[in-house]
Amino acid sequence: MASSSKSIYQRAGEWGVPFGLYLSCVAVLSIFADWFAPLQLLFMVLLMGLPLVTYYFQRRKFIEDNGFTEYAGLWMLGIMLYILGTVLCSFITFLVITYCRPGFIYEQAQAAVDVYRTMPQMRDNEMVNLLQQAIDDKALPSPIELVMSVFWFVSFAGSLVSALTALVAQRPLPGKSARRRQ
Repeated sequence: MASSSKSIYQRAGEWGVPFGLYLSCVAVLSIFADWFAPLQLLFMVLLMGLPLVTYYFQRRKFIEDNGFTEYAGLWMLGIMLYILGTVLCSFITFLVITYCRPGFIYEQAQAAVDVYRTMPQMRDNEMVNLLQQAIDDKALPSPIELVMSVFWFVSFAGSLVSALTALVAQRPLPGKSARRRQ
């Protein structure tokens, strides 16, 4: 009885949850990194590991299909992983920003203004003054607006990362010559 492998979309659906949890860890670490310095390092390590995690899932699918998954399929798997993972990550990030750290957006904006004001060339800069005015007027994005912007950015960036990692994930399997579909 021959077993057929699951489709790219089925695999993305299954692997989207662990991938989303990984993305969520990256996001939560970035939110709390200013409270505890070692979190900054952990955040950077996990962020730099994203292409490796993407490659891992793409390569896993390639091996599952005995080397017959085409580049476009591996790229689509990566795109779907980022989209599905980012949905979960967005939900968790929204909850964290809303309930665990409700002042996060304004704290970060004020920290940026404070840093800019220490620089002589930026002290009276119009951008710094506008940012301070937005803080004072409570005109910064809401948590959902921030999360949705990050959702679109991560989904797009993930598509680019997936395009590159799919090239590497598609290398021939050890001990087998490069095969073509007939």
